[in-house]
Amino acid sequence: MNELQAVLNLISSALLGDLTSFLSPRLVIAKDDTASTDGRTWIRLPEEFLGIRLGDTRSMQVFIGLLAHEVGHWLQPLKAITAVEKKTGLNHDILNIVLDVHLEHLVPILFPLFAAPLEAVRAVVRDAHKSDYEKGYKEASDFLQAADAALLFGRFCIDTEASFSVPYGLIQRKVTRNRKIDENRMTDLVERVGSVVNTSCARLPGYFERLAHDFPEVCQPTVSFGIRNPLDSLKSGGDEMDVVRNLLEDLKVGTDRASATVIEERPIGRNPASAETLALSRQLQKRWDVARTSGVIMAPGRLNRLSAVRGDPMPFTMPAPISGKQAPQTKIVLVVDWSGSMGVNENTPWKAALQAAQAIALAIRSTGGNVRAAIFADQLWHAPDFSAELLFATSLSSISLVEARGDDTDFSWLPHIWQAFPAHRVVLLTDGNGYPPKAILPSGRMRTSAVLLQVRKNLPQNVAQIEATIQSFASSFVHVDNLRELAAAWALLIPRRMQ
Repeated sequence: MNELQAVLNLISSALLGDLTSFLSPRLVIAKDDTASTDGRTWIRLPEEFLGIRLGDTRSMQVFIGLLAHEVGHWLQPLKAITAVEKKTGLNHDILNIVLDVHLEHLVPILFPLFAAPLEAVRAVVRDAHKSDYEKGYKEASDFLQAADAALLFGRFCIDTEASFSVPYGLIQRKVTRNRKIDENRMTDLVERVGSVVNTSCARLPGYFERLAHDFPEVCQPTVSFGIRNPLDSLKSGGDEMDVVRNLLEDLKVGTDRASATVIEERPIGRNPASAETLALSRQLQKRWDVARTSGVIMAPGRLNRLSAVRGDPMPFTMPAPISGKQAPQTKIVLVVDWSGSMGVNENTPWKAALQAAQAIALAIRSTGGNVRAAIFADQLWHAPDFSAELLFATSLSSISLVEARGDDTDFSWLPHIWQAFPAHRVVLLTDGNGYPPKAILPSGRMRTSAVLLQVRKNLPQNVAQIEATIQSFASSFVHVDNLRELAAAWALLIPRRMQ
């Protein structure tokens, strides 16, 4: 329960930012059949889901998936959708399946670490009900019942890595008892449902109005089915989460380009910091040094020569500890562009970038801070736990750290970093334009900064475009034209005290 509440608090903080102080949904564990939410103030999770009890060995992944699923409903304008449901008579079971397809596509874009838990939930449902959905389609007496079974089969039983897969195979078996069911019509419906992932949250009510207009066969509000959707327990929501939806109003949740892959590898070899890097680190250290003491007190410690000359009976002193709250720890994720353009000329920007990152990592470590690191190009690579030891290695498995060789530049890994390190500031270095994330939460953007390396020098015609891309996901950035200024520029973007 405590772990799940912590996950919910993390999500609430990421979505709502400062608003969590007065708008903080609560988690309830209840003797229900499934998870549910009102879309605004609470999420209810069952004590048991399809034979898996909360507290069992594999339960945490499944229950986090249920929690993530319900959070997805916060992003949808449930009140407006309920009004469309009443206006059109769209069957609630069908509507709920479509909402689930949409949200389970959206949630991993915002929170990549929830992709696996959502997949775990779909796998559990598949194992429990696949035969029921096949039987339900075979024995359907009309189009609506067949549609319900086909949509559930596409939700859970084809590819659990996706929120929905069009069940062409099931439809083409021609096994329905009612031979009057139009298979082409059924194919059109399931394809339309699959396309909901290309619809923004704000446009969902219009999507449902068009669905009801084009498929009046599914507008039978009082019909219920014998087959079961274990996630069908949506309550009507209010307006409080409109603030979240407004922030994501223009979010396009369906694009042809997939998010950048995040790959964990083990660092190999040693690339120790040079004497020059160590000297630079000592200079940078002053930025994050925090006085840990205030004044001195008489106590066994260091000899105070002035006191000894005066003949004081206790000529020894030691630092007096600070009373009250200690300064917050500096927490940073350093991310370095590994694309091939970082190593194409004699000035070797990659070498300079790596040395600067080493200097910053050593400086922050020496002042008690927490530093993580990664490299990126068309993908993101990191050591276990995003260890900064990556910066002092010669390779990351098969990835050489001696020179930069990446094919492209892609920033769509950022939501993964934001979720994995919710209390860290993310500071990245890049020398060119790249693909932005599909979804950008304001809370993540506020703690992200970037160094633009020699962009004005090498890509003068693209400066405005590159700055616009960076500003979409970073709250601040600086240009660096001289490699010798690189470490100082990075340090400038890292606050003296992390809040």
